[in-house]
Amino acid sequence: MTTAMQILLTLLCALAVGILLDRLHMPGGMMVGAVIGACALGIATGQSCMPGPAKTVSQIIAGAFIGSGIKREDLREMRAIGKPALILLSCLLVVNILAGLGVAATSGLDLMTAMMCCTPGGISDIPMIAADMGADPSVVVVMQFVRLILGIGVFPLMIRAVTGAGQESVEAKKKEKKAYQAKYVLLTLGVATVCGLIGKASPVPAGTMGFATLGSIIFACVYPRAQMPRALRKLAQVLSGAYVGASVGLEQLRRLGTLGVPVLILVASYTTACFVIGALLHRAGCFDRAESMLAATPAGASDMALISADLGISNAKLIVLQVLRLITVVLVFPSILSFVVHVLG
Repeated sequence: MTTAMQILLTLLCALAVGILLDRLHMPGGMMVGAVIGACALGIATGQSCMPGPAKTVSQIIAGAFIGSGIKREDLREMRAIGKPALILLSCLLVVNILAGLGVAATSGLDLMTAMMCCTPGGISDIPMIAADMGADPSVVVVMQFVRLILGIGVFPLMIRAVTGAGQESVEAKKKEKKAYQAKYVLLTLGVATVCGLIGKASPVPAGTMGFATLGSIIFACVYPRAQMPRALRKLAQVLSGAYVGASVGLEQLRRLGTLGVPVLILVASYTTACFVIGALLHRAGCFDRAESMLAATPAGASDMALISADLGISNAKLIVLQVLRLITVVLVFPSILSFVVHVLG
């Protein structure tokens, strides 16, 4: 089977399962279904395949979708990002260290590998950084995949169950009838694409989505007709999910079976953190309850941006906070974790 046929088959499987879960009104159902569909195809046939640009495209669309929905008055709220960022990042660092110590104490993993397994960063960035720091990247990949699935598959459902978020958005989506003009959509997407590719070429972590979002925000403020239809957000979810699902095979699943206790520690740590950090952000007046819990969800910034809309949440400050989290985790956390390992070692 040619590579083109493999990609097409992967997309069809991802789309089929994604549509099924989306019709069941699962938050992020399109993305979670795409992960399941692509992963199932890979395990059953070994033919699952998605090129790297698929992730780039999904990040650009996510950035365009976020940026085009931000108005000038929303930008004034960005000045209040300092307090929630301090609360979120300091708490996540504590969770990272404590969970890493727990994983190291209950498994045969060295401390650096355990710490990197629990780092709330990107699934594509953290394993590479882990390898540079002397950790075992194969274990880190598996644990980061668990964290990602937890973030996009479990936490949104939990947040909806606890807060009721998303129930209204289901009805709102049914009633929503908004006319989109192709030329304005293409203009918005064009700006996001140029900015996203500049960000991808830059040394900035999460630069693709960050630059695409920033460019789209500026464009939307200058040109109020900037717009992105909901269907393109669904496409981005399928591409992102298919890319993740295609990267998981039997080897990763076998490795997962040997990491039972570390996985339980990771899941328990970030589930607790979601409630505790969410409560702190809510009490500090940063966000409402659903937004606070979503801010504490350790998934990718672009994934959270795409899923938050399924929960009826469109707070620009929340998305900026997620991007800031990813950049800080990639740039700052490794140095702090290395120092902790050195001191404890």
